[in-house]
Amino acid sequence: MSREGQGITPDQVENCPHPRDTHKLLGHEAAEHSFIKALNTSKMHHAWLITGQKGIGKATLAYRMARRISGVTPDSKNGVLGSEPDHPISRQISAGSYPDLKIITNGWNDKTKKWRNEISIDQIREISQLFANRAAGNGWRICIIDCADNLNRNAANALLKTLEEPPDRGLLILICHQAGRLLPTITSRCRILKLRPPGLNIAAEIAQNCGASHEEAELAARLSNGCPGRAAQIANSKGQGLWEEVERIFDSLPRLDQTKLHELTGRLSAKKEIQSLDLFLDLLQTRLQQEIKTKSISGTIDAASPWITAAEQNQVLQNDLNRINLDPVIALHQMVLNLQKASKSTGKLMETV
Repeated sequence: MSREGQGITPDQVENCPHPRDTHKLLGHEAAEHSFIKALNTSKMHHAWLITGQKGIGKATLAYRMARRISGVTPDSKNGVLGSEPDHPISRQISAGSYPDLKIITNGWNDKTKKWRNEISIDQIREISQLFANRAAGNGWRICIIDCADNLNRNAANALLKTLEEPPDRGLLILICHQAGRLLPTITSRCRILKLRPPGLNIAAEIAQNCGASHEEAELAARLSNGCPGRAAQIANSKGQGLWEEVERIFDSLPRLDQTKLHELTGRLSAKKEIQSLDLFLDLLQTRLQQEIKTKSISGTIDAASPWITAAEQNQVLQNDLNRINLDPVIALHQMVLNLQKASKSTGKLMETV
């Protein structure tokens, strides 16, 4: 059975329910009120773009919007856009069997055993098939694209055509981590809901609800900058241990323990550790940004410059890991070497001051 067939998806955090099974959402009431107002006044826009940091709750909001417009009975106990979890349509959506809702994602590649890097034009063409069919429910047909950042050029152009000729009672919900990556012509045809981190307390609460201890949840909330889903991922993917590994690397700079570095890169490069690898790279960048901020405040622009360069180089390597299937061992080793180079550059600068 494929990984996709097992129900494991990129937007699902270990030990936490999938966004389609999550019936409570905290901190985004303003966005939900905007959607409710449009729905109640019969001025429903045909396309909505939900933007914000990864792990902030965009997918959860998208499914809440889909349930409500599909006619699920409202449930105020679950918030502004809350819907009855036991309603037949809610159950169908959770099972992935509701015929009027289509989810477009990268998809799982059984040959490479990895998630695909992009959304293709063939997948976008499936939206036209959905909108061409007669609705089985209350007349609305809904498509969620998660996430629109991954549309390739041909797919983006095909989506634009759908946006330019919206079908009657057809709703497109685009989830996007970085709105700047979308074609301006796509963005301009959508109503935008920009989500912001709901805060450390909510992020910590969600992390604890997903099985983290109080200490783990507090640390995860800080490292995630208050993004609940990200906090849950950090707390449930050995985040505390990975953060300690990152701190050890920075504390030892410019020296490196090659033996420990080799052990770390070998462990994180294992196929079963793909989530831990992704998290470690994000935490490495988080720590780098802290270093840049510290150097900028306490030193000079020149003191921060080597670290800014390292952050840019490491981001390119991180992107290439998925884009061109770069060897993770090579990428990780080079990232740490970039940190070492930045540390040495800063040391030389201090000697000349």
